[in-house]
Amino acid sequence: MIEINEKTFEYALSEFKNIVEKDTNENLVEFKTNSFIDEHENYKYAVLDQAKNSLLTKTWKEDEIGNGRILKSVKNSIQTNVIYNYETHQNNLIDWRKKDNFSKLKANQKNEKLLFEFFKSKIKDEKAFDQFSELGFSYQLIAYLFFIKNSQKYLPISQTRFDLIFSSLNIDLKTSHNSSWENYQEFVGIIKQFQNYLKTEFSGIQLLDAHSFLWIYGFQFEKSKESTEVKIQSKKTAEKKKPELPNYQPRKAIDLETLVEPETEIDYIKQLEKQMEIGNLAEEIVLNSEIEFLRNDYPDLAEKVRSVANNPKLGFDIISFEIDGTQKQIEVKAISINKSNKSFFLSRNELRKSKEYPNYYLYCISELSSEKPKILRIKKPNFENGNDFKMEPMTYKITFE
Repeated sequence: MIEINEKTFEYALSEFKNIVEKDTNENLVEFKTNSFIDEHENYKYAVLDQAKNSLLTKTWKEDEIGNGRILKSVKNSIQTNVIYNYETHQNNLIDWRKKDNFSKLKANQKNEKLLFEFFKSKIKDEKAFDQFSELGFSYQLIAYLFFIKNSQKYLPISQTRFDLIFSSLNIDLKTSHNSSWENYQEFVGIIKQFQNYLKTEFSGIQLLDAHSFLWIYGFQFEKSKESTEVKIQSKKTAEKKKPELPNYQPRKAIDLETLVEPETEIDYIKQLEKQMEIGNLAEEIVLNSEIEFLRNDYPDLAEKVRSVANNPKLGFDIISFEIDGTQKQIEVKAISINKSNKSFFLSRNELRKSKEYPNYYLYCISELSSEKPKILRIKKPNFENGNDFKMEPMTYKITFE
């Protein structure tokens, strides 16, 4: 295993701080809350969260192997787009060409069995890596699959970028054209060492943060390249006669010649279907949890617990009970988590009903794909209280004659 010494880390940290502090004009105190890091790197957590919600491995059944559902879930986790800080981000943790290659994979018994056993940990990771390679998966694609399976243990990879970063730090590891389990373990092992060093400087550092740390450290190479390109371009420009500037004309239509097509087409129907699937799973988790809580000591109440999600006019999803028999009106939300911030969407009717019901609860469900999803219970939330919640309009209804 390649060892990273403290001197190497201190140098990387110094360069990293120069990049971040020059942009923000303030000293870097906290890693997680820094605006520059948040803008450039923290969308990765949203990609990871969306990928896990697309996978929903907990719902996979062995008798489904070969029917296409498992492969479809994995494809969705790769093609995912996310909204972070009010901007849409494509999943650039994996090259679009690698996504296209995977999209051509056939949903047969062999392929889906491998994916099932990999994500369900029924096969050793080293063996899975080799089998993915035999299928023709690229290094970047394999690393991404490992990352969305266990982000505490594995990471995405960009070989060219990290080879440049490692070389500048005198770290003797080449990942380009070296796709193997041993190489990947060395790569992750190096990042883990940086994570351990970062923990001595900042709080709450995760493995993915160390990945972002090195990625931002590599920004200097982008700027060097841009600077060189600008100098070359300036030299060429100086040799030419200065053209006259055209008069400004407001753009009245889209310039089709300069229009850039998205790398992947967003399938809004699939997105809606996935959101409904996630919502249904969250409701099922809460329903079973409420019944289980009451079953032993209050079986009569447990029998009365039921879902009313199919009646949207009610404005909540599940009827349950306190142990004294008082009815609970439970609204269930599968939530997205970014750092300490949790978010979900609420309809106007749901907002109104939250004020009307006498014993209204909000149940927020996270980590749906894990063996033990987390449930946050909030009794009688006041969504309009700005101290507790931030509420923003996301859509508008337009009426005209």
